[in-house]
Order: sequence, then C-alpha cells, then structure tokens
Amino acid sequence: MTAIREITKVKPDRTVEIATPALPPGEEVEVIVLLPEKRQNNQGEPYAFLKVLEEARLEGPPDWSENLEEYLYHGRKL
Repeated sequence: MTAIREITKVKPDRTVEIATPALPPGEEVEVIVLLPEKRQNNQGEPYAFLKVLEEARLEGPPDWSENLEEYLYHGRKL
C-alpha cells in the first residue's frame, strides 16, 4: 500500500510524528525523502530589481513617483 503522510515533528530520539492518518505504534514503513528544488535566491544582490526596471525602459512624466495616485485614481493625464 502506498500512502502519503506529512511528518509533523522529528523527535530528539530520531523518531517521527505523523498527524493524520496516524500509524499504529511499531508499524514498519519505508520513507522516501524528497528535497525541494533549489530556489533562486535574489537576496544576494541588493537592489537587483532596479536593473530590471532600468532595462524595461518605462516612460512616464517626470513627476510620476510624486503624483502616482493622481495619475491612477484622479484622471490626471500622462
């Protein structure tokens, strides 16, 4: 029988606790550990998003950052 169970706790004595469905005490199991794929970590390069914005070549009025709400919500023309 194959069943997927979520391990909720690894105890100091290297036993595991499984929430639901519970296994009977002493039940023999085979455990397969799947490691998550390595995620890209952008935290190593601060302000990396500025490079993306710069490469996007966005165009807008010079006061865009100061009056963004006016442009978005109050109909001020770009």
